[in-house]
Amino acid sequence: MNYDWNFARLEPYARAFLAGTGMTIWLTLIVVLAGTTLGVCLGLLTRDALIRRAIYPIIDIVRAVPPLVLLLFLYYLLAEQVIGTSVSAFWIAALGLSLNLAAFVADLVRAAIDNVDPDSIDAGLALGMTYSHVTRHVVLPHVAREIIPGLTVLYLGILKATSLAAIINVREIVYTAETVIADVSRSLEAWTVVSCVYVVLVIPATYGARAVERWAGRGRSVERTAI
Repeated sequence: MNYDWNFARLEPYARAFLAGTGMTIWLTLIVVLAGTTLGVCLGLLTRDALIRRAIYPIIDIVRAVPPLVLLLFLYYLLAEQVIGTSVSAFWIAALGLSLNLAAFVADLVRAAIDNVDPDSIDAGLALGMTYSHVTRHVVLPHVAREIIPGLTVLYLGILKATSLAAIINVREIVYTAETVIADVSRSLEAWTVVSCVYVVLVIPATYGARAVERWAGRGRSVERTAI
């Protein structure tokens, strides 16, 4: 076999690939922000045993459903024929991936809260701090340091999971490649470009995540020494 590589056929679509890459980054940022915010809020709510029993079955269901299935479910659920108005595919993808991320973040936060040293909380209360001040100055810093390694893994996974949005016609990088392939029939070249885009996006983010994890690790060491 002697495949005739011809990337020149893709040159007219350079702007389309750049636009698809921008859409991938934009979708990732929205999902990370929305999913983390919702997940942290849900995780903090689970401190109450009654609320935990109420919301954890929902969190478990969202975690159990594959992201692709969740996107397709929302895509057909939020159609005009069902709810009376149509929601754009981009926001459906953002919603579905945000819910998926939030479910996992909530579990990370719940586990970190359960690992807070009760003596640290008692010490804060003994010093005259209110419960809200203990939460802000004792619980939340501990939770932040504990969940950072898990969050970095989730964020990198979300960056790659945005490729699933192509199935509902979001014009991110994978959808762009599929469109280009339909026009010029150069599958290997198009997927090579997509692979390179993800390498360029993911590898620097991975090194950045490792640096943050090292910082969080130093914070945990200082915390243990103080205790």
